[in-house]
Amino acid sequence: MPFHHALHNLSQKYGPVFFLWFGWRPVLVISTPSAIEECFTKNDIIFANRPVFPSTRLLEKDSLVMSPYGPYWRNLRRFATSEIFSSARIQMTSRIRTDEVRCLAKKLFTRGNRKLVEVNSLFYVLTFNIMMKMVSGERYFEGDELESEKGRVEFNDIKQTFAPPSRPAVGDFFPFLERRKKRSCPVTEEGDEKRKNIIDVMLMLQESEPEFYTDAVIKTIIKVMLVGGTETSITTLEAAVSFLISHPNEFNKARDEIDSNVGQYRLMDDGDLSKLAYLHCIINETLRLGPTVPLIPIHESSRECVVGGFGVPNGTLLIVNTWALHNDPGVWGDPTLFKPERFGGVEGEKVGFKLIPFGSGRRACPGESLARRLIALALGTLIQCFDWEKGEENLEGGGNGNGKKMEEEKTMQIVFRPRKALMDALSEL
Repeated sequence: MPFHHALHNLSQKYGPVFFLWFGWRPVLVISTPSAIEECFTKNDIIFANRPVFPSTRLLEKDSLVMSPYGPYWRNLRRFATSEIFSSARIQMTSRIRTDEVRCLAKKLFTRGNRKLVEVNSLFYVLTFNIMMKMVSGERYFEGDELESEKGRVEFNDIKQTFAPPSRPAVGDFFPFLERRKKRSCPVTEEGDEKRKNIIDVMLMLQESEPEFYTDAVIKTIIKVMLVGGTETSITTLEAAVSFLISHPNEFNKARDEIDSNVGQYRLMDDGDLSKLAYLHCIINETLRLGPTVPLIPIHESSRECVVGGFGVPNGTLLIVNTWALHNDPGVWGDPTLFKPERFGGVEGEKVGFKLIPFGSGRRACPGESLARRLIALALGTLIQCFDWEKGEENLEGGGNGNGKKMEEEKTMQIVFRPRKALMDALSEL
């Protein structure tokens, strides 16, 4: 039984706010909007810390996700919010997202009408290239590497390198120090300023703040972007495709909205997203139902506090069961049904703490806005340009190139047939 299901079963017996022990560690488990709001508003600073476990002490202590709350984390967070995920940076990188999504559309268009596409690999290449271009200015995957056996082996190697438990290898894998050699001339012109990638920004800051922006910190930030910036988007896109191909009415409603607001003579771009309310409803409903983050990363209290009328001692681990929250019939009517219309607008209805796929409070994911834009542009383009037909699900064992077999998992395959109405626009890519 999945851990979040087991916690949900306990909440059914003991209530949505309950206390237990994991060995010697006290644990508070919550799954209601009111308790979540209480933890991440009134008690937000108290629960801003992360626990340090022996198994992760060496691997994660310096990351934005797992480092303890304090000056070091605040510096990391400040850099992330001001330089990576700020509104200006997201707008500045819209061309990267548009180019990569159109590259994906061109690839599907040239493959023909009967070509089965493995969806997870498709989205992995898309998101990884976007993150790489933001980080280094260069894409990683070119052409149709995944069509060959050699390419698939290399692709699986990369996925394993950038996924747990192999994360420590990321810093060694990414040759960011080569970028330092290319920065022999200072960047001064406004045009060059706009073209700066994340590594350039960090190396410039390293010159003025060498005590903080060390090589280790730069590697840590790159790792967070390449790992955290891909996995959530991939799983959300894959889940959205699965939902829509099983719900043709919702698919057609999304397509009609795109046709009405964008037309059939050009491909949608980042500037169109604010006009596509129903597309955002689909994404919200996918995040609610999807398997992305059933439990947000564990928090730890830094002093005593009160939650739901119960005293919580210092050092208590906080587990927020988002899966239970997002599937609670007391919070969501017909929670097991895919109903995008339950969300009311471009930003969704005022759901507050009923929907928290990216966490909440000061430790919430700072990349939410970027992820939502990426997902919306990729999903919207596929809806606009292609008719979908589901192939058979394959049961495949992943490999790491060394003959070691990974756990078997189902892979969803789709045929993307170019729409006749969009043939002219697609042929110009």
